[in-house]
Amino acid sequence: MLSRVLTYWGNARAEIVLGGIVLLFTTLVELLQPWPLKWLVDYVFGTQPVPAWLSGIWPGLTVRQSVGAITAVCVSILVLALVHRGGLAAGNFLLIRAGARIVQRLRCEACDHLHRLSLAYHDRTKVGDSLYRVAYDAHAAQTLLNGALVPAASGGLVLLGALVIMLRMNVLLTLVTVSVAPLFFFIIRGFGRRIDEQTRRYHEHESALVSTMQESLSSIRAIQAFTLEPETGQRFRAQSERSLDANQRMTRTQLLYSACAALAVSIGTAAVVWVAAHLKLQGKLQIGDILVFLAYLGMLYQPMNTFSQSAGVVQSSGAQLKRVFALIDAVPDIKDRPGAISLPSVTGAIEFKQVSFQYEPALPVLKEISLKVAPGQVLALVGRTGAGKTTLASLLLRFYDPGAGSILLDGHDLRDLKLAWLRRQVSIVLQDPILFSTSISQNIAYGKPGASPQEITEAARRAQADAFIRAMPQGYDTVIGERGVTLSGGQRQRLSIARAFLKNAPILILDEPTSALDTQTEQALLACLRQLMRGRTTLIIAHRLSTVREADLIVVLEEGLVQEQGAHEELLRHDNLYAALYQAQWGERAVSESLTKAS
Repeated sequence: MLSRVLTYWGNARAEIVLGGIVLLFTTLVELLQPWPLKWLVDYVFGTQPVPAWLSGIWPGLTVRQSVGAITAVCVSILVLALVHRGGLAAGNFLLIRAGARIVQRLRCEACDHLHRLSLAYHDRTKVGDSLYRVAYDAHAAQTLLNGALVPAASGGLVLLGALVIMLRMNVLLTLVTVSVAPLFFFIIRGFGRRIDEQTRRYHEHESALVSTMQESLSSIRAIQAFTLEPETGQRFRAQSERSLDANQRMTRTQLLYSACAALAVSIGTAAVVWVAAHLKLQGKLQIGDILVFLAYLGMLYQPMNTFSQSAGVVQSSGAQLKRVFALIDAVPDIKDRPGAISLPSVTGAIEFKQVSFQYEPALPVLKEISLKVAPGQVLALVGRTGAGKTTLASLLLRFYDPGAGSILLDGHDLRDLKLAWLRRQVSIVLQDPILFSTSISQNIAYGKPGASPQEITEAARRAQADAFIRAMPQGYDTVIGERGVTLSGGQRQRLSIARAFLKNAPILILDEPTSALDTQTEQALLACLRQLMRGRTTLIIAHRLSTVREADLIVVLEEGLVQEQGAHEELLRHDNLYAALYQAQWGERAVSESLTKAS
């Protein structure tokens, strides 16, 4: 896991190196801090002679029990403390900034990969879980750097320096000090796996909590319309209770882990004090040496305690990072084949050859569908809900690949074409337009990134949207609410049509574009759609058959099979499924009028 995270540190290398150098200098300063106490005890109030190198720096120390000597000690303490704290602040700032850069890069890569993953992945993964992995779990990279690796590295330097000094001071006391080191090993080993498992479980519950909240907010209209607020709140509370329980289990384990590590420190400290006291009674150790040694003892045990804490952080952040990397490592079901090509031009000839498809095993949605659509033709797909109409359109966009058979564009299997290029050849107008919480101009420009204001305005004019856009407070710069909630259904659909005009793709998919609109608005939009369809190979998916009467070919789907196909009047004469659907919507008189008009 650590080696995987290291690959994201490239854009923060300068901060990491500089921060590491500053912390190294800070560590050296920290190792000097205990010595002024020895000077005070042994040289100012004691009888030990002042070394020549020290008297050259602080001549006042040579005068015992004087104000100058005390001042020299106090100034030394302050200078060392200021340099240490200043260096610590500067080094940590650089490394925290480096950690933030790492998180930013990891989040962006996870987000980019999430957008590239196939719809099949998103069908089986809750949105809230993906959000939690990108927004929260990715932050574990910074926790790993600033909460584990940096303290462990800094502590390691302090430990090494303190150990060298302590060995020079007294070998016996040093051996007593390090005798407790195996305790830390067993503590880390004993708690590591449990912390990893409990942390992973806690973040899974937190992810489910975010998913629950996301689902409820995205369905807020239905919740309020059906007065489901109490049930929704209860569902959230139940999930929150599970998350709380997991958090308490994790916290209890971490606190017990810390307590055991602290107990090991206390055992070592007590052992050192016992031995040091006996050495003093035997005249083998000075009080100043004992004070300095105890100070270094704290320096030695603090890194050991830091190592144990860092091990816990590594386990915790590692569990989160596994979730992020599981997302990044997810392989898209739909991707370019080796040698995939882009065609120099597209006429729009489409052919479905014995296409079968299923979302779930043993539950076929399409069964050996074979259809041909000539360039510029309009194909209408009709049938009851669940017949497979939208699935056919999804296959054309390669949101999914057929389980059997193939789909051809200008004679080329879609799987042999570059995915991004293929989708640029298709415009789509949905029943529920996909709009974003940004300006109207930017929403239209999604059809052609980088489009000029003139192109955007022309597309809106052709979609008969220019007038209502200009009537809005900021015109084309007006920011609409999420999913366009501040607009009417007809206005949202006109923006979707404007986007399709701007894209100007040779293939057009109309997926129930007017089914949610009233009859008057539908008729107004049909004129826009006819202009949009002109010269394009078009697939219309419709329940309201008013939009398909002028199609070149109408295909009636039933339970994943082609039951009928032909022109409008031809299918009415057959008096079969299409005629029944048409009569159910428009009445028997409308059927008779259509046949009479055709005759």
